[in-house]
Parts: sequence; C-alpha cells; structure tokens
Amino acid sequence: MSGKTNDEFRPTGTVAILVVFIITLIVLWGSIYLILLQRGGTV
Repeated sequence: MSGKTNDEFRPTGTVAILVVFIITLIVLWGSIYLILLQRGGTV
C-alpha cells in the first residue's frame, strides 16, 4: 500500500509548540541564573 496512513501521522504543530516552550524555559532559567551570578546569590 502506498500513500499516507494514520500510523505515519506526525503532529508537527505540537512538536513546534513543545520546542518553543522548551526554548522559552531555557532562556528564562538562563536569565535568572545570570542574575543570581551577578548578585552573588549562588553558594
């Protein structure tokens, strides 16, 4: 059988949203970590 089947479905929209969410988390965590480093808040 040729053609697309349900088994080959790829939720590209969901993957894109997930990637954007993960990148946002990394950026937010990194900025907070840099602020803590500048203030000497790490042990």
